[in-house]
Amino acid sequence: MKKVFILLAAIVATSSLPTCFAADTVPPAAIQRIGSLNFKKVIDDSKYGKHEQTNFESLRKQMEAVLEGKEKVLSEMAGKLNDSDYRDSLSQEAEEEFKDKFEMLGQEYREIQTQYYQSLNQTNMKILQQLQETAAKAAEQVAKENGYDIILSDESGFYFSKPDLSDKVIAVMDEMFNKDNNGK
Repeated sequence: MKKVFILLAAIVATSSLPTCFAADTVPPAAIQRIGSLNFKKVIDDSKYGKHEQTNFESLRKQMEAVLEGKEKVLSEMAGKLNDSDYRDSLSQEAEEEFKDKFEMLGQEYREIQTQYYQSLNQTNMKILQQLQETAAKAAEQVAKENGYDIILSDESGFYFSKPDLSDKVIAVMDEMFNKDNNGK
């Protein structure tokens, strides 16, 4: 009798296993709605992103204009240094002064170029950080309004079959941009 009881208990236990792991028995709170967004698209298509890209491009062009001016002066000086007739018209002292001035301007050009590249890199990082923060706020709002528990950037994985919420995040960011710029 004891053996029959153990056998029946084992049969009952094993027959109930599949229902314990069936999807419809998992509590709803454990199921997470996941969405994704394309951060590059958010940057390219949102008003915030377009605004920051325009500002960055303007800064870059200003810096390039300064560098081009210095480069033009250096090219003209290099042309004169390579012109044997011009060098022959100068005294030894004047030629040495000219060469020193050329070297000094070359060094100044390289220093300015380095500073500009560092400045552009820092500005770019700051812009990306601000856009990430704004996108995070917009994604949080989209998640709350649409019942998502998680919105991942598609950069964090290779493939997502989850809904792309980029357009919804862009719409919220555009509303935020309009609010921020109309209030100023």
